[in-house]
Order: sequence, then structure tokens, then C-alpha cells
Amino acid sequence: MTELDTPTPVEAAGVGRTVTAARPTGPGGRALRLLRSPTGCRYVLLVGVLLLAAAYAGQIVHNQLFGISWATRQQDCSTEAERRYPGDALAGGFWQMRCAQPAAWRMTAVSLSGSAAVLLVSASGLWVLPRWALRRAGPLKPAPEGTQEWAEQAVDDLGLRTRPKIVEAADGWEEPFTAGPPGAPVVVLPAGVDSLAPEAVKAIIRHEFAHVAAGDLRLVWLARSTLVATVAVFTVPVLSFAVEMRMEGLDVWDALVQPMWGGYTGHSLLLLAAVFAASQMVLRSREHEADILSVSGRSRAGLTAMLAGADRTRRIRGAYQGWWSAPDGPRSVLANHPSPARRMEVLRPPHPHLRVTWPDAAVTGLLGALALAPVTRLAAMALPGTSLAPYVTLAPALVVGVLMAAVWGTHVWQDAMRDPGTFPLSARSLAALGAGIELGMLGRFEDIASPLAWKAVAIVPVAVCVAAALSAALARASASAGRPGGHRAGSRSLFVVALAANAALFAGALRTAQELALYLSLLPHVSWAWLTLPGIHSPHSGSDAVVVGLLALLALGWGLRSASAARAGTGSAAETAWRLALPSAVALAAVAGTLAARWVSRHDQAQAGFVSTLQYDRMAAAAAGMVCLLALCSVRGRAGLWPGLWAAPLTTVLTTGVLWTVRTQSLTSGQAISHVGYFADPLAQLAVLGGLLVIPLALLPARDPAPAARFLVPCLGAFGAALLTAALVRTDIIMLRL
Repeated sequence: MTELDTPTPVEAAGVGRTVTAARPTGPGGRALRLLRSPTGCRYVLLVGVLLLAAAYAGQIVHNQLFGISWATRQQDCSTEAERRYPGDALAGGFWQMRCAQPAAWRMTAVSLSGSAAVLLVSASGLWVLPRWALRRAGPLKPAPEGTQEWAEQAVDDLGLRTRPKIVEAADGWEEPFTAGPPGAPVVVLPAGVDSLAPEAVKAIIRHEFAHVAAGDLRLVWLARSTLVATVAVFTVPVLSFAVEMRMEGLDVWDALVQPMWGGYTGHSLLLLAAVFAASQMVLRSREHEADILSVSGRSRAGLTAMLAGADRTRRIRGAYQGWWSAPDGPRSVLANHPSPARRMEVLRPPHPHLRVTWPDAAVTGLLGALALAPVTRLAAMALPGTSLAPYVTLAPALVVGVLMAAVWGTHVWQDAMRDPGTFPLSARSLAALGAGIELGMLGRFEDIASPLAWKAVAIVPVAVCVAAALSAALARASASAGRPGGHRAGSRSLFVVALAANAALFAGALRTAQELALYLSLLPHVSWAWLTLPGIHSPHSGSDAVVVGLLALLALGWGLRSASAARAGTGSAAETAWRLALPSAVALAAVAGTLAARWVSRHDQAQAGFVSTLQYDRMAAAAAGMVCLLALCSVRGRAGLWPGLWAAPLTTVLTTGVLWTVRTQSLTSGQAISHVGYFADPLAQLAVLGGLLVIPLALLPARDPAPAARFLVPCLGAFGAALLTAALVRTDIIMLRL
């Protein structure tokens, strides 16, 4: 027996069983639990990507059927707009969008018909594929009598409403599985199950019943049928084009070898290959979650003994197989199930849970990028000319941001709560997330040869990694403030807070990155001044400032709770000083340094003009917050990120408040200040400037500050803020003049 086979005293006594917490309270509770599962969220995202990809096939069909009429409508509207609004390109553009709105809505409807076709075929697959799987394992026969009692016990432990039917597969079938029509699951045990040890049979039954309790059976079959349906829908444009060419008497092959169809085929194959690989990885994490749920509150002896035997059999067989079919050979990459050794590794910790790994990060980034392009395309077709036109950029960022928050962010926060002593995001996972985003954007269904697309490919992955690093820092802050009665890993309250915070981070990062890519493609020359466009000059600076402020309040609240717990638990004055006093001192020092530099340069401001002075004020306030963040991380590495999340915005707000007081008292006739914009713009700019530093700061090792450093850091903050503010004023590199 291994250490996994020996139950703890609590498990052996049956005390403190956690399985009752998994009992669903109703359909809503089951759905929420499925969304709290990383595997369930990834399946939802996987199905969503396939449905959105099918919309591209629908757009190709629209161009074949209505392309001429759509182009004619666009040309007529453009001509009429020039006649009605001569010399006013902005007003003419808005009128043209309203004029062409019916054609745009028709394109949207036809595009979504591809998604509707996939969804219809996938729904039928929920009935066909499980029955086909049962037929393959047949002829089925009733399970041995002894298994019925064990099944009843598993139903009670896992909180199932009804007991799934248990059958035994035909001779030669070795792998158990669960299938059947929706609402009537059937657990198929391997042939000769009565020859297995009783504990192994119990472990098999509980594992398969755990799949039913997790509510992921329908998602699994839906994802598989959606993949098949998407392949079929992708062939529709090619077949319809071939039929059209045949009816016109043209050579079909000569028409299909055009570059457009080559690109369509290549992109389709790339998408399907990427989604297939992602689905295989999600299938493996599904098995891990079922393992964890099946042993929750119980001894792991039966399951680990069964896995150890399967691992021995697997390696013995591998000795007689070729390199391709060996246990660790290339064929294992396509396996639906993780290896027995990997499953035992996940079960080894005292409180087993499925940690975030770098393949999970790569899958999340890949699926998120593949979803971003079609959502952006649909928003560009449907929203212009309507009251939602200002949200053309925000809408797709919000949709994909919420999906990535559910798939990635909530999982990272659960890891942080289970292991508060470590940073919940490794450098490898961060790099894999960015690589997944990069690969997904390179394989998207649009012309990536345009300057805008290539700039987006370079900027969006970095922005998403910044959001992920900030999410990990917030998760670390939340975990460090944990106490009895607070957030628990897997609790609903933690899920809601994590989902909201991560949705704001990812949506903001995606929207800011897309805006910056657009600005860089439209403006002819690039300099440091263009960094102010998604910041103090962004039309969304107000909403950005609100998000920064709310996240800062969250981090500050967790900092206060953490300091209180440290004082009450250990009485460590040094730890308490680090948590609150030192970040506050650095913030005040950075404010003083910035204000001193602005006072010294007051004569230069008067010569620059009132508008330039206000722009310098906002940039100086943002720079002060950035210096505060750098100073805190200089002594603690990445451990200084989460106090910096509240100290840096505090520095910016204090600096802005003092400068606002000075400016309002010195206003002359004809001068006015937008009070809301004056306070919001620096926080939005801080989000941009701070984002440039988050990734390298998150990769620094965490360390404890030396006692002398705690007195030198405020001095460093004051000196750095003064120096950076003076450099901004003297060099004139951030002034935006269009």
C-alpha cells in the first residue's frame, strides 16, 4: 500500500464528510456548480467557439447569395451620404451606417444561421451519439447483483436524485463509461467486472456516478456532436459554390483553387485541429474532477489501488508495443483520459484539487482568441447605426472577458485560497496563456495581413497576460486575508467576487489593447505620446477609472483584514508595518516628490499653455502611481504587487486632488476644467502605464525586505517620482498634438 491507500483518521471514522456539500439544491444549484467547475466552463467556451466559427461559414454563404445586392446597397448609401453631407465626413459616415443597416442585419442573420444549423445538429447528437456508444459496447447485460447495493450508497453520498442504470459490457470491452439519452444515464462497467476486487468496483461506480453528479455528461456529448456538426457546416460554402459553378457550366476545380478558398480551407483545418486538441485536454481535466469528487470525504484506497494496477498493466503492454502506441508515445497525446500515474499524482495531496497548469493556460488563451474574432465581426455588423454603436469595441471584449474570467480567473483564485503561501500563477503558465492567445489570433478567420490585425496580434496577448498577472495578485491578496468564516475555495461568494474582478480585468485589457492597435494603425507616426490615447485621451477613461478604483478598494479591504489578522495572530509589528504603514508612506512620498517637481516647473507650464498644463498634471499623477508600484516591488518582488494595487491608485488620487485644488484657485476668464475627467483620466492612464510593468514585476521572486529598506523605500519613491515628473516636463515626449 502507498500513502494514498491509507485513509486519514477523519476519513476512516467517516467524520466531517464533505460530500453533503456537493448535494444540489435544485436546477439552479446544479447549473451554478457546473459553471464553478473549470472543466464545465471550458466546455461551454469550447462549444461557443465552434458556434461562432460556424457563423463565419454562414457569412461566406451570405456573400455567395447576396454579395452583389449588399455591395450595391453600400455603394448607394455612400453616394447618398456624400450628396446629403458634402464636406462633413463624420455626419455622412453615421448616415451611411443607418442607411446600410438593413443589409447589415441581413448579413448578421444569415451568418448566425450557420451557428443555428450547428446547434440544431448538435442537439440531435445528444440523442444519437450516446446510443451509438452503447451499441458499440453491446450486447449489454445486467450488472452483477453485488454492484446494486454499492450503487445505492454512491447515489446517497453524491446527492443524485435518481440512480443511473448499471450494466456490464460485452466480452472484450475493458473501459467503463457513462452514456445514455439525456435524463437517463447508463453506466457501463467493463466485461468481467465480477472478477475485480470489491474496492476497485466501488471506485469505478463512484467515479462514473461522479460524472453524473458533476452534470457534465450532456456537455461532453454536446461538444463532440458540435465538433462533428461544425465540420459538416464548413463544407456547405464549398459545396454551394461548386454547385453554382456547375450550373453556370464553369470548371469547378479551376474555381476552387483560387487563393480565397485555399485560405478558407487552411483556416478551417487549423481551427478544427486546435479545437480538437483543446477538447482532448478538457476531457482529461474532466476525469480528474470526477476522481476528486468520487473520493471527497472518503478513503482513496480503492481508487488508487485500481489506478496502480492499471498503470502496471499499461507499462507491461507498452513493452510489447511499438513506439507509436507506447504509454508515453505520440499516440498518448490524443488520449481522452489522463494516464493512471497522472491521476494518482493529482490525488496525492491531503486535500486534492486540480491546479492550474500551463496546458490549461494555453487552452484558455487559444479558445479566448478564437472566440474574440467572430464576436468582434458580429458586433461590427450588427451594432453600427444603432444606439449600441459606441460599444462596438466594448461588447466583444466584455463577452470574451467574462468567458475567460469563468474559465481561467476563478480557477486561479481557488488555487490561491487552497495554498495561500504561494503565488498562484507560474511564469510558464503566463507564457502559455500568451502563446495560446497568439496562436488563436494567427489562426482566426480574417485577413491578418492588414496593419491593424498584425498590431493586434502583437498587443492583445501582452494585455491579456497583464490582466492574468493582476488577477493572480488580487487572488493572493484575497487568500492572505482569509480567516475562518471568510471565503472558502469553491464557495459561491468566492466565485462571484472572482468572476466580477476577472471579468473587469480581462474585458478592460481586451478593449484597451484593441483600441491601442486601432490608434497605432491610423496614426502615421509612433512615439511615446500614443500611450496616452488609451489612457487620458480615451473616451472610456471614466469607466476605466471606476474599475481601477473598485479593484483598489478590494485590495485595500483585504490589506486591512490581513494586517488585522497579523496583529491579532502573531503580534508582529514589522509585518503589520509592511502591510499598511509602508505602502502608505511610499504613496505619500511619491505624492510629495511629484508635487515638488510640478512646483519647480511652474514657469515652464505658464509658457506651455493651459491645455498643456492640464495634460502634464494628469500624466504626472499617473507617473506618481507608477513610481509607487515600482518602489514597493523593489523591496518585495512580486509580493509587492498586491499592496501596490491600492497604494498606486491612492498616490494618483492624492496627487490629482492637490493639483486640482491649485488649478481651480488659479482659473482665469475663459478657462475651465472638467472635474470628472481631471480625476478619472489619471487613473485610466495609470492602468496603461502600470500594465507595462506588471508582467516583469510578476516574474520577480518574492522576498522579505531588509529592515533598512523599509526606511529607504519612501525616499526612493519621492526621488523617483520627482525625477520622472521632471523628465516628462523637460523632454516633452508625452504631449499629444494631432
